[in-house]
Parts: sequence; structure tokens; C-alpha cells
Amino acid sequence: MNRRVFKYYLFALAVIIGFITTVQFKSDTTYQGIVTIPKLLDLQNEIKSVEAENKLFNESISEQAKRLADYKAGVESTGSAFGIMQDELEKIRNYSDYEKVEGTGIIITLNDSQQEIAEGEDIAWYLIHDIDILEVVNELRMAGAEAIAINDERVTASTSIRCGGPTINIDGKRHAVPFVIKAIGDPKTLEASALAPESYIELYMSYSGIQVEIQKVEKLIIKGYEGRDKQRYQRKAEGGEAK
Repeated sequence: MNRRVFKYYLFALAVIIGFITTVQFKSDTTYQGIVTIPKLLDLQNEIKSVEAENKLFNESISEQAKRLADYKAGVESTGSAFGIMQDELEKIRNYSDYEKVEGTGIIITLNDSQQEIAEGEDIAWYLIHDIDILEVVNELRMAGAEAIAINDERVTASTSIRCGGPTINIDGKRHAVPFVIKAIGDPKTLEASALAPESYIELYMSYSGIQVEIQKVEKLIIKGYEGRDKQRYQRKAEGGEAK
């Protein structure tokens, strides 16, 4: 075999080996399938979720860094971080509804309907019930209300609102109409939520003629919770989970 034929032979052999290697590589690669629009949307949602988590982590890191800087500044200026800890305790008390607070907000006054009742109609449709108060309060919370009171009774996370015959019991205390609900927050947002077409007031109360008056207030004062502590059973968990 002369040298030129030998070169052609090596070239052909190299082409064949390259082709076989390429086919083998493609066959070993996992088939991912066609990328569809739903898959792209799922990936986009996952990316947004991860970005949101990262944002929360970064905000938490920034908050903790600020607290650390505040403690350091307090120690350097007064030799103690006691003042800063007192401020944090006051904030915690505000969040837990035990402190008197003030701010902008709205006042919603609810009263029984004055419509004439036709013969055979149930008068209960025209009276305010515990469920009515509950729904209005829940919608105010969803709209961003930071503090709520019903007839000057501070509403907490564990406040009970129950029917008491002709009255309504709020944390065991009886209240009769009119019901004055105070809510601290952005007045425009709270009012818009209360009067939205799909709101409880518009869908149910207006149908039966329940009297509703809403007033936006620049300075609203809500008292702190004055009842007894309701947490009788829960305690801070120490160590692992109880068996």
C-alpha cells in the first residue's frame, strides 16, 4: 500500500469513527422534549419565586444589620443598649394590640335597617348579626388595617365575636347597635375596600337596608386591649418536639 492510499484510508477511518462517536453521544443524551409555553411559564414562575425569596432574605439581612448597628451605636453613646431594647419592646406591644395607638383611618358606623318589613318576612334579615361584624372586620384586615376596634373594644388575633340574642358579645362583653368600627390604615384604601362592588357591605348589607356610614379620619385613636391574657396553655417550646 503506497503512502497516498494509506492517507486516504486513515481519513476515511477518522470520518467513520467521528460519525459513530457523534451518534453515540446523541443517543446517550437525555431527551428533554419540546419546550412548550406552559413549561416556559412554569420556569418563569419558579424564577420569580426564587427572586422573591432572595428579596425577603436580603431584607431580613438588612434589617438585622441595622439592628446590630443600632445596638453598637447605643453602646458607644450611652454604654448600654437598654434604650434601644425598650423601643423594640414598645413596637412589639403595639403589634400585639396592647398599646393605645393613633393614625389615619376610617370609622364605620353600622345600625339596623329602618325599612318597613312586609308581612311574613323575617325581621332577622334587617338586623345586624355577629357574622356581619366579622365579615366587615376581616375585609378591613385584608385591606391593610393595622389596628381595629369595635365599640372601643380592641380587636386582637383571638377576639371572639358571637351572637348574644339581641346583642353581640365581643370578648364576653355585650354590645348593642349602633356598632362603631374604627380602623387605622390608609383611609382611601380602607374606604375603597369597604365600598367595593364585591364587598360584604355592598353585596349583603345594602340589600337589606342596613345603615352604613363611613367617615375618613386624619387622626384616629384606638385604645389598647384591656382584657385578660387569653394565652393559658401555650408556652415557648424548649429543645426538640415533645413526644
